[in-house]
Amino acid sequence: MAEREAQVIEIIPATQPEVPGLVRLQFETSGGCGRCNENGGCGGVSIAQPLCSKPKTLLVPNRFGVQMGDKVLVAIPDALLSQGVTRAYLIPLLLLFAGSILGGALLPVVAPVQWQVTSDIGAIAGAGVGLIAAWAQLQRSQRSQAMAVPHIVRHLV
Repeated sequence: MAEREAQVIEIIPATQPEVPGLVRLQFETSGGCGRCNENGGCGGVSIAQPLCSKPKTLLVPNRFGVQMGDKVLVAIPDALLSQGVTRAYLIPLLLLFAGSILGGALLPVVAPVQWQVTSDIGAIAGAGVGLIAAWAQLQRSQRSQAMAVPHIVRHLV
């Protein structure tokens, strides 16, 4: 389980008595592994920092009865992280390579081009199809099955 401290910024009351309400948590994205400023650190966080400077929010069930401004420890199941990585990176990457191979093999036969850009066109098409496929799979899986959801582990003082 990946755990992180967060702060409650919104409380959404329950619509049914047997279902807990929800809380919106806000957390800061941290700087990678902690070795960025040390010798031998990759410094990869400096690349992502301009893109991830805003605080992130997360909606979780309020099983501890936390209030506005409270600090909590929230956990995200490892399975959820690995599924997200697979959907976001692996599927588009595999389809990028498949598109490049198919573009290099089929496009010269179907539509001969004066320049050798057929593999590039195939790779771009494959990456685009991969992104759409990853998005569609995520939408379908969220509707069809209950995924492991992030949850509050404990209330911090």
